[in-house]
Amino acid sequence: MLFHVLGPVEVRTPEGVVLDQRARKPATALATLLAHANAWVPTPRLIRAIWPETATPTSVEANLKTYVWRLRRTLPAPACGVRIDSRPGAYRLRVDPGELDSEVAACRAAEARQAARRGDHAAAAALCRQALGLWRGEPYGGLAVAEPLLPELDELRWALRSAYAEACAALGRVREADAALRELTDDDPLREEPWARWVRLLTDAGRASAALSVYARARAVLAEELGVEPGPALRAAHAAALRSTARDPARVA
Repeated sequence: MLFHVLGPVEVRTPEGVVLDQRARKPATALATLLAHANAWVPTPRLIRAIWPETATPTSVEANLKTYVWRLRRTLPAPACGVRIDSRPGAYRLRVDPGELDSEVAACRAAEARQAARRGDHAAAAALCRQALGLWRGEPYGGLAVAEPLLPELDELRWALRSAYAEACAALGRVREADAALRELTDDDPLREEPWARWVRLLTDAGRASAALSVYARARAVLAEELGVEPGPALRAAHAAALRSTARDPARVA
């Protein structure tokens, strides 16, 4: 991959990192173009991103042209031959498939869903791990230009973590699924789905006592933070845990 935005913005070639976020303004120009990859970005939007302060330099457009010129010299050409197009009042960064890590992560997530649907849970788990390994920190290194993209990227990462837990559970890798669901509920305790899946996982693994304990924690969090009782999925998981203990009281020990 050439462009890395799932962490501080970087450009990597076979020779190594050729641009990173220490070059603040060129990196911001690149990040703005990457946030709208293969689309035209108006010059005023680039200027606002690079110089968010009210007082911009009098030579702002000349400076922007200099940054674009540097990027053109730094970035290798894409398959089409032109990396950064320009027209009056706008620029466009061309990104080929497989060059941008956030797009690769989204593709891996789609492939993992397909693998899970056909019952290949080992492939699904591996694809999720590959995608999750692309994250190196806060996307776009915290640059303000990427703020509108963060909810979507956060949700993508959450979906990958959730799918990984589900694949591990389907493979009988209880310890890995247990750890993944614990992390999910720690990170966002108000989402009921991972709580319900965690209760089911522990019940199916013969750990009804732990399942009931997890349910109690979930119920307490929901009551304290939202003032609500568990929803249908979590209640159903709880009922299954109770039925398990009724069939085999030793499981409560």
